[in-house]
Amino acid sequence: MDFLLSPINSASWTPLSSWSTANSLNSYIKINFSASPDAAAQLEALNGLYARAYQMLADADQLSGTAGQANFSQRPTRSTDVEVVDISYFDKTHYLAQSPESRFIFKVQQIARNQVNHGLPLYPNDGSVINTGTNTFTLAVGGVSYPLTVIISAGDTNAEALAKIALAIEAADTGVTTDMVQDGDTIQLNLQGKSGAAQAFSLADVVGNAVSASGINTSTQSAQDAKFLLNGATHIQAGNEVSLLDGHLRVNLTGTGIATVTTGPQTVVDLVQSLTETMNSFGSYVRGNSYLNSRLAPAWSDLVHQQTGLLGKYGLEAASQGQVGLDTLKFSEELQNNTSGTAQAIDGLASRVRDFVRGLTSYPAASLLVSAPSSGYGAAYLRTAGSLLWWQTGARGFLRVV
Repeated sequence: MDFLLSPINSASWTPLSSWSTANSLNSYIKINFSASPDAAAQLEALNGLYARAYQMLADADQLSGTAGQANFSQRPTRSTDVEVVDISYFDKTHYLAQSPESRFIFKVQQIARNQVNHGLPLYPNDGSVINTGTNTFTLAVGGVSYPLTVIISAGDTNAEALAKIALAIEAADTGVTTDMVQDGDTIQLNLQGKSGAAQAFSLADVVGNAVSASGINTSTQSAQDAKFLLNGATHIQAGNEVSLLDGHLRVNLTGTGIATVTTGPQTVVDLVQSLTETMNSFGSYVRGNSYLNSRLAPAWSDLVHQQTGLLGKYGLEAASQGQVGLDTLKFSEELQNNTSGTAQAIDGLASRVRDFVRGLTSYPAASLLVSAPSSGYGAAYLRTAGSLLWWQTGARGFLRVV
């Protein structure tokens, strides 16, 4: 079993405030650990320790420093069912303290749609099915009629004739747009209106057969308004976007059904809950793994008890064997009453966790084990000119797995 090792210049249980030597390593050696019967189990223990430590660090990073302040100050939003209502925009400069937690209950009966017409499939290079000469037709949108004219020349193909119709419709600027679609050997002219019942449109021939021959008056989707209840009040509107909190929050209606949009501190509560869960996972692991140094568990318990003693008013409670609990109701209430103070308090907890993990990962890996590795495995770790034992503060020249 081959592993890369790199020299570390410190072995101390006191958490460091920075990455220290861990980020300044520049030389590595390669050794073989096959002579050590416990090597696999020891490395498995270290891998489990590091995995839990780095997950805890990732959670702490979201609650400390600039990122932590942003998570506390911005109003988080969520929808219980994005298939009914989805968040389309949230103003991140709108702070939690500016308005209390809000809850918007949507009961969507129908979403807004635009009218869609699909023309007949025609062979593009065939002679035009539309009459040669002047063709006049009307396009009526929302009760207003627009007379349009296209001139089909002798020899025009279907593709050329449809392009002339599309140009005439686009030039009228009625809100109806066109799209030439090719499907295999055929093409067709499709039309789309704006959303909402008032934007329904129709076409009719006046002179010639531009509408009937192209089939552009065949509707495949009807225009309709959005109809929904918002906190019990009925709303009917042409579009699917709903503006809330004076425009700071906008949501889209995406389907029929019931969904609740909540704004407020719940996302921050979830982040703190996640941190406490990873802290407990770490604590249980260091307490229960027989290959890890027995000093790890009490060192971690000391940190937990110290922090819960300081943060009891914010809902953090010490449990048995180095575990921590979170009273989410108490935390939420304190967050509402004193957002900045709560943010500073949790930043302190997250910073201590970060320092602990960073200090831990800067130690020699051997110092995290309950006993010195044996054979070549141990010799590589314990290569030192000093007289101190490998686990004692002040020892120098150890190696760690990288």
